[in-house]
Amino acid sequence: MENKRIGFEVRVLSNLIHRKINQMVTEEEETLTALQAWVLGFLVRQGERETVQKDIEKEFSIRRSTASHMLTLMENNGYITRVPVPKDARMKRIVLTEKGRQAQRRMADRLRRFELIMSSGITDGELDAFFAMLRRFEQNIQ
Repeated sequence: MENKRIGFEVRVLSNLIHRKINQMVTEEEETLTALQAWVLGFLVRQGERETVQKDIEKEFSIRRSTASHMLTLMENNGYITRVPVPKDARMKRIVLTEKGRQAQRRMADRLRRFELIMSSGITDGELDAFFAMLRRFEQNIQ
């Protein structure tokens, strides 16, 4: 186990993934980052459910300040709007704009193709084991 540094290797892989996805995203959408593209996808999957900043913080394991800054940029660039929640005006529901929906559709295809590239030559069993291991790492950390 001496030369097998899990955290380091995960960090290297994460950097490679983010770099590649950011490259793919900026080819299509100059103002989007990889994380922002994933957030657009999350909002689409949420459908009509009321989604607030805290939901994004939890889903992506990011800090409040990171989420706030990112959502402000996304709003300024026209991908989302934030509207007050009727039961608590301090909370803002995050709503995709038409520009956000269109960007998400374009990015979803690119992200699917990237997933296929990353998983090429890997069996379903190996992927299942990989995801099981990731869940165990997450549980061990928490």
